[in-house]
Amino acid sequence: MSKVWLFLALAFATLDSVLSKHRRLPPPLPVLPLPSAAQLRWQQRELVMFFHFGMNTFTDSEWGSGHEDPRLFNPSFLDASQWVKVAADAGFSLVILTAKHHDGFCLWPSKYTDHSVKSSPWKNGEGDVVREFMEAAQARDLDVGLYLSPWDRHERTYGLQLEYNEYYMGQLQELLDG
Repeated sequence: MSKVWLFLALAFATLDSVLSKHRRLPPPLPVLPLPSAAQLRWQQRELVMFFHFGMNTFTDSEWGSGHEDPRLFNPSFLDASQWVKVAADAGFSLVILTAKHHDGFCLWPSKYTDHSVKSSPWKNGEGDVVREFMEAAQARDLDVGLYLSPWDRHERTYGLQLEYNEYYMGQLQELLDG
């Protein structure tokens, strides 16, 4: 009797295998919520490079206090094109620069603070790391992101909700208009 059951089981398994090749089953329904087109593109990027460059590069400290002297910032040989070339050659599609970290030092000449490249000796206070970075990325057809820290240890209005939000939004607008 067990041989009969084994034969029947094998016959049904074979029949099911043959028939399943000819059946047109509908695909399963998607599990909601579905990702947006932008979310799918983000996942398909695979490689994103983050450049964490700023005042701490020159103070050799992990945590900036916001009291650093802007004259310490002097990247004499800064070459944003070289940074971006390395990213592009390695297959990165998006490069992100820390435009301002929690120490409050701005890598662009912000009109909202003197704690920026405009108070540094680099290019006689006329330099703009953000602009150079963005132009280099555009030349290589890479997408650009900027990180603007919401914490600013240099700004005296930090912690005063309305005043600081206006300050922060002003800096954000500078970067968006850049």
